[in-house]
Amino acid sequence: MDFVKHECGIAMVRLLKDIEHYEQRYGDAYYGLHLLEKLLIREYNRGQDGAGVGCVAGNKENAQIYVMKQEGTSAVEKIDERINNEIAFERDWGSEKKPFYGSQMIGHVRYSTTGLIGTEYLHPFIYENEKNGESVMICGNFHLINTPALINELYTKGKIFNTDCDTEVLLNHIAQAHWDEEGNRISTENTLEKVAPKWDGGFVICGIDTMGEWWVIRDSHGIRPAFWYADEEKVIVASEKSAIKLCAGVKSEDIHDLHPGVMLKVDSLGKLSFRRIIEEKPIRECVFERIYFSRADGEEITYEREKLGYLLAKRIREKMSLKTDDTFFSFVPASARSSFLGMVAFFAGLKIPVVPQVMIGDSAKKHEIHTLENKKEDTKVFFGRTIEKGGALRTFISTEKSREELVEKTYIKVLKDLPEKIKKLVIVDDSIVRGTTLKASVIVKLDSYGLEEIIVVSCSPQVRYPDFYGIDMSRLGELIAFRAAVNILRRQGKEHILTEVYEQCVLSLSGKQRTKNFVRLIYSQTSEEEIAEEVAQLVTPEHCNARVKIIYLSMEDLREAIPNHTGDWCFSGNYPTSGAYTKICQAYVNWYEGVNKR
Repeated sequence: MDFVKHECGIAMVRLLKDIEHYEQRYGDAYYGLHLLEKLLIREYNRGQDGAGVGCVAGNKENAQIYVMKQEGTSAVEKIDERINNEIAFERDWGSEKKPFYGSQMIGHVRYSTTGLIGTEYLHPFIYENEKNGESVMICGNFHLINTPALINELYTKGKIFNTDCDTEVLLNHIAQAHWDEEGNRISTENTLEKVAPKWDGGFVICGIDTMGEWWVIRDSHGIRPAFWYADEEKVIVASEKSAIKLCAGVKSEDIHDLHPGVMLKVDSLGKLSFRRIIEEKPIRECVFERIYFSRADGEEITYEREKLGYLLAKRIREKMSLKTDDTFFSFVPASARSSFLGMVAFFAGLKIPVVPQVMIGDSAKKHEIHTLENKKEDTKVFFGRTIEKGGALRTFISTEKSREELVEKTYIKVLKDLPEKIKKLVIVDDSIVRGTTLKASVIVKLDSYGLEEIIVVSCSPQVRYPDFYGIDMSRLGELIAFRAAVNILRRQGKEHILTEVYEQCVLSLSGKQRTKNFVRLIYSQTSEEEIAEEVAQLVTPEHCNARVKIIYLSMEDLREAIPNHTGDWCFSGNYPTSGAYTKICQAYVNWYEGVNKR
């Protein structure tokens, strides 16, 4: 709801047979390219700042690299059109050149988590070795905490950078280990074993080269997602399992997680292999993937989100003794729909997983009021979509100023009125990060229904700490839970706690004591309930007639609903890599000193 931008999406295709095979079987000489494009379109939810595709065609002796990048929405479709025009141009002029007519493909959809926008920041990136004519091309879903350290390392080896693009830094870090000073090639395995353990952060890095190798490596904690599928015709890698399932028409059980710290490689002869590159570490897959980021196309993610809503419903009933006769249930944004259905199922006495058609009926009637009877309790549940995002607005814009200017106009009402006896409205949200949209748009629109109470329920626990692994929430002062805790401390006359945390962070950054998450001390002075009450006050607009309440999912319920994704550092402050503890100290110092930077 707060326009949280996040890690990007990657896709890779490696064809294992001659291209003529795909032309004969599928009637498509560009089968690999079109499969890649379909994968990227399925991953549009992961990045709408732009997209890029890359291809290596030919063999080692005459390898050709093709790249196409496009900014903005519908980027993949526009890339497809441009490539088709390029192919047609070569054909019309009798050229033997066949752009993107190859067996190695990589692609990328991008969301900027650094605020840097432009074609020059779109993946993939190419490094050309001038000594031997070989090239490597990479793209990635990543955010490295220690990019400055990598720049310093490269500087000592004579590489000077005039860029703020972390992908270019990463590419050069790989390249300097991939060839020796004479231009002799080091194996991909040995190259990555030398450089990848130095990368602090969450990453999935994909590469193809003119020597015929195709590879991908995932960070050792599994922070960023990667899935793979292989058969006798092709190997596919993508950021989301559902993208592979739908685009390749395969079963979920045939799609596998790429194990953290492991490299998957297909060599020039088409042989698939795996090799551990980084030592095994505790797996901490980002839980926000399941709550918010990934498309709810797969059965696993849909069920987990329904369970989040189901458990939240139990929590609401326990905390508020909520009855349904005078309550209406709704949701916003669209990514909260599955959790919303889980909540409705609980109050209607139904089990999960749910069948949406049974609950809502014809999707063409999505803007109607729906009812279900709980025969066991002899009650009715009223539910439906009250507001939705205006389709013409770009909610993924990068600048905070532009985001604030548009946020109040983002949501529109789709139900004119609610049933007369409705006094309360429960609105299901997937997360509450900054609270900006809640205050400026959502609650304003909902208050116009003439309600006594608006209850916002978050399908995630309180977002208390910044993320440094690719989600765009690196400034501590932007987090509404943090602002609420600070307000409480100040009212209680405990401002000295804020100073104490600042002093500890400064000592840590200067190397005078061990670095840890000192910000936890602020939250230890208050309770989850007090913070929720303060957040409710912070998101209540002026002249709002309804009482606003906030209910958060508990950490215990999060772990019950999503047991296998333990990357909960945004809620717990328990970061998986050492560099993040330095970053949280710096984020606090920046906030305390009034420095507005990431």
